[in-house]
This record gives sequence, structure tokens and C-alpha cells, in this order.
Amino acid sequence: MLDYKFSKGANYLCACTYGSDSMALLDMMQKEKIHTIVVCINYHKFEESSEDFIKLATYCGMKGLPLEYLDAATLPEEEAFHDGDDFKAWARKTRYGFFRKIYDKYSAKGLVIAHQQDDLLEAYLVQKSHGLKPKKYGMSPVSTQNGMVVIRPLLHYTREDLKEYNQENRVPFSAKLTEYEDNFTRSPVRQEINGLTLIERENLIAEMESANDDKIKLVQEFNQSIDDNDELEIRPLIALSADAFAGALMRFVSRSPEDITLTPDDVAEIRKLCLSPNPNCSLKLGNDTYLIKEYDILILGRNYAEKLYEYKLDAPGVLETEHFNLDFSMGAEDRGITAEDYPITIRTAVPGDRYVVHGFLETVHSLFSTWKMPVELRYVWPVFVNKNGKIVYVPRYRRYFHEYHSSKLELILPGNKEEETK
Repeated sequence: MLDYKFSKGANYLCACTYGSDSMALLDMMQKEKIHTIVVCINYHKFEESSEDFIKLATYCGMKGLPLEYLDAATLPEEEAFHDGDDFKAWARKTRYGFFRKIYDKYSAKGLVIAHQQDDLLEAYLVQKSHGLKPKKYGMSPVSTQNGMVVIRPLLHYTREDLKEYNQENRVPFSAKLTEYEDNFTRSPVRQEINGLTLIERENLIAEMESANDDKIKLVQEFNQSIDDNDELEIRPLIALSADAFAGALMRFVSRSPEDITLTPDDVAEIRKLCLSPNPNCSLKLGNDTYLIKEYDILILGRNYAEKLYEYKLDAPGVLETEHFNLDFSMGAEDRGITAEDYPITIRTAVPGDRYVVHGFLETVHSLFSTWKMPVELRYVWPVFVNKNGKIVYVPRYRRYFHEYHSSKLELILPGNKEEETK
């Protein structure tokens, strides 16, 4: 239903007016069991405003939803609307200021807004009529504003779709308020959109997508690369618009086993990390999750700079540990380890580790990625370092492996402590 992956247990604000769009959004969020705080502002722009708020408050009470309400009539003189003010500009400043206070109060992870396809097309037509050339026409599903993550998970629905949803699911809403929103709070372009036939609407969407062609293609390709890989390439990432950059990071971070939602400050810090001349650094995102920069890629995992273990083997022999068992008593030349390499150190990989494979110097982590090694193994997988500090051996990961070495090496995998011979 909703085009966004919400974090379990996190708080989200839902901007609600008791109109058809926001009530459909609120119902969908409840069905997906999202911790929702309803935020509402009464501008007193028409006589039913207070009546609709009472209906919304009654609905929230029945559903057990917390409701945070701002009555614009109670604002102090310096914040109130005055004749001659631009109402839309004032209302926007007022609501986002209010939303930010409630966002901080509940340590919310996002502000969810019921913008839908009609709003998307309206934004495009207004941008087009004004001769604007934004980085992306229309609206972004995820953006950052006033220090908040703003989520628009209904952009694939039309207003009529949402009205039908409400009818089918018996969701109450104010028909008068919905009409008011169309006639008074939207631009005149909305009237044009309301009169479009289905074919005309599809043609307009195609026109917008064509105008966005290169940008949309870049984002789609990048999102597909996120779905297919366990790493992010930094160069195409920083080429994205600010909103697409934030959206891509949130999509990537949602793959972490730990439940993490990025804040606008996190997004800003990650951009700094991407642009830093330091090729190996990390940023803590959760209790045990880091975003790690290794040269031109970003990966998720534990603090990669902290070795989980380190053992030394002074001469060919036997070594038993909680992480692996090995028997190199007859030598390990079949693994490229010679007598001159001792004493050797067996440890977990750290940023900057490089290893020669088929004559090419590769980062160890790029090998892990090429081998499609599960992320949880990358932080316990051993590398073998000779007395001169050179990595002389990295066991090859394969999902289905048949041992061919005469020397013995058994890796004890995390979790079930199941042994795997390499």
C-alpha cells in the first residue's frame, strides 16, 4: 500500500486535515501497524474547520491515536496571520514550525504527508509554467526539510483512488474539506488536473517522466544497484540530487539487520564522509551498525576498523581458536604461505587491506563483494598476514565449496558455530 519502508517501533507524524487524502493515509499507516502521531492545524479558513477537527479528534480517540493540535487563532501576535500576508507562505511556515516541535517531542523518524499524484502533476505544471528547471520535476517520495525527514508514500495514487479506498474501507472524511482544499488551498492548475481524462493524465505523467528522463533513469539504476548489491558506489551516489541522495541512503540503510532510520543530520554527515579525502573511515548509525567508507564504496556492518580477533602462528603448526581451527604442520604452500612468511598473523580484515589476485591488487572488501559473501561473514572472515605485513592469503568464499587443499583450515561461522572447511 504505502511506498516506503517504515522502521518498526519508530514514531512517525501523520499530517492530517480530515480530508480524503490524509484520512486514507492515516488508515493505511494503522493497517501497517506504524506508530503514528496525528498532527493537525486549524487555520479557521471556513466555517466547518472546527467541526472537522472535533470529528478528527473523536476518530483518533476511538483508534487510540495521539493527536497534537495547533489552533492558529491562539498564536501570539507576532506569529499570527495579518491582512496583506501571503496566506500560503504563512501557513507553510506555521505548519512546518509546528511539525518540527512535535517531531522533536516524540523523537520522530519521519513526517508523513498525503501528497498524491494530483499534487505531483500540479507541482510539475507549476514548475513548467514558471520556466523552472529543478533537479527533478514534480515531488520526491523522500526529502528533508526543517530538520525532518519528509515522506510522501502516496504519489502513485490519484485523489479519486484515495476516495474509493475510503469508501471501500469505511474511512470517514470531510467531503466539504476535500472540496475546499481543491478550490482554495491549491493553485488554479489543480482545476486543470481535475478535468483531465485518464488518457490525458497518463500522457502528462509520461511528459513529466520524459522531462526527468536522465535523472529518473539514474535514480532507477542506482536503486536497482542497491537491491542487487551489498555496497554503494560513492561517485554515482553524490551525483544524485539532494532528495534522491537521501532516498538512496535510506533505501540502503533499511537493509541493515538493525532497525535504523536516518535523520537529516545523518544524511549531511554521510555526504561529508563521501566527500572526505580520507579513503577509509566510518560513521556509527546504530548500536552495532556502521556505515563504512572504503575507497570508492560504502558498506554496512560492524565497526570495520576494530579487529574482532588477531592470532599469531610463529611456525608451521596447529592452531585452535573459537573462530577457526587450522593444521599447517605439514606446511601451507598450497595456500601460498611459505616458510619465509612466518610468523604469520591471522586476523579479521580492516579498511585499506589489499590482496593480489590474478596479478591485480584488490581491496579485500571488494573481493568479499565479488564473491557475494554474506555481510555477517565479512567481519569474521580471516586474512593471513606475513611477518612483513603483507596479506599472503585470503580464504576463497563459495556458497558450495569442495575442499582441495592438503593443509587444513576450518572456519567456525557466527551464530550457529557451524564449521566450514576452506
